[in-house]
Amino acid sequence: MPTVPGTIPSGGGGRAPRSRPGLKSVSRRLTAGFLLIVAIGVLGADIYCVLTLSGRLREQGDRQIVQVHRRRVQALSEGRTLPAARDGSSWAVVGGRGEVRQRDGATSLTSRLPLSPRVLRERAGVGRPTAFAGGTVRAVVSRLPDGGYLVTARSTASEREAVRTLVGVETAVGLPLIALLVLGALWCSRRTLVPLREMLRSARQIAEGSDEPSARVPVATRSLRELQCTADTLNYLLRRIEEGSVRRRNAELRLHELVGAASHELRTPLTTITGYTQLARLGALDDPHRMDHAMEQVEREIQRINQLVEDLLLLAHLSHGGALERRPVDLARLCAEAVRRAQASGPRHTHTLRCVAESPIHLVEGDPGRLEQVVGHLVSNVLIHTPENTSAELRLRLDGDRQVIDVVDQGPGVPETARDHIFEPFFRAEHAPPAGPDTDPGRGRGLGLSVAAVVVKAHGGSIGLRPSERGAWFHVTLPAFGTRPPADVGQTRAALS
Repeated sequence: MPTVPGTIPSGGGGRAPRSRPGLKSVSRRLTAGFLLIVAIGVLGADIYCVLTLSGRLREQGDRQIVQVHRRRVQALSEGRTLPAARDGSSWAVVGGRGEVRQRDGATSLTSRLPLSPRVLRERAGVGRPTAFAGGTVRAVVSRLPDGGYLVTARSTASEREAVRTLVGVETAVGLPLIALLVLGALWCSRRTLVPLREMLRSARQIAEGSDEPSARVPVATRSLRELQCTADTLNYLLRRIEEGSVRRRNAELRLHELVGAASHELRTPLTTITGYTQLARLGALDDPHRMDHAMEQVEREIQRINQLVEDLLLLAHLSHGGALERRPVDLARLCAEAVRRAQASGPRHTHTLRCVAESPIHLVEGDPGRLEQVVGHLVSNVLIHTPENTSAELRLRLDGDRQVIDVVDQGPGVPETARDHIFEPFFRAEHAPPAGPDTDPGRGRGLGLSVAAVVVKAHGGSIGLRPSERGAWFHVTLPAFGTRPPADVGQTRAALS
């Protein structure tokens, strides 16, 4: 089966996937990022130091040469002889045509200067030292009153040597420092990620162990907040996986039980129908009276099957959020009719049933047929699971915004072991009489209360079994439709009838 790239193919019993080759580890990524940041920082600091030292040395040398140059210009203006250059600089007096009249000091400096009239005029207008000969010489030029020029120059060799020395020192110190910081960052990142690797190893072992992981990822006692959050997230994921597996297993178990119970319930009517069919084919039902009796039994069993299938379809429909009809329904009328039908069912039932309503009308909004089915199942539960001559009451009242139906009987009650399962499909208490061929269709099959519970919940209500000193007490609540003025009670009664 094709899989989407980047996903893990599913399969039972497979081992957890290992890390794929070609993927970079987190520690290496952190170390590479730290190396880049440190390298940029150290390199930027070194460049800043070199540029700062070079600029400071140039400014210092320019101040010195400017001071010496001004003294020499003043001496020439006063007609005095220029003193010898003893500070490492060189000076030269150049005529207006570029001829050198006089020079002193390191003659190699002035000899490297372009002393053309155009260059001298341009540099004399600057008024500050400028670079000559590719930056190896810095000189200042001033125009003399006789039309000549005084040029004072100095070498920048000492400055360049100082800068080279600084670059060498920074290189000798910076490279080992970067290497040391990178090793420290790599060690710290690996040490920090050790708990994460342990969590991943534990998670892989848990995943390989069972489809319902009950173990949890251990967390270090003094772990980082991010690692603690990661462990909590993994444990939450494992808990959800375990809960989902349990729900899926329980759902499958309930489905198997439901299918088994439904098959068991269908087997009896199908056996009866098959038996009468075989008798008819063998000619054992030639007597018209026997044939009529057989057809009545077959019809009753078919009704049982139809009722069972309808109940199962209703359970499936409402369990998946199926819609119901919505219109005003009078619960008082439904309960009264259910009591009348039970009393008119014949001599088989000698129960005493009574409907007690707080008011003439108890309105709810819902499906009339389904709500009638709920009341009918509750009454049938009394008729089937209580002895003869048992009395029971259907009590209706309004509790706030909820309509309440209480079905209370004076029978033996519900055993404690059956209270938690009484609303499950096909559940019958141990003392419940088995459904025989003479039982009314749809009764005693273990679906009545489960259907009632699903219908009530679909109407936004609740159903439960209340504790009682004697007998069973079923408590049903439904949202009230709303209050109507007393003048409209007659109209409402007429509309409902």
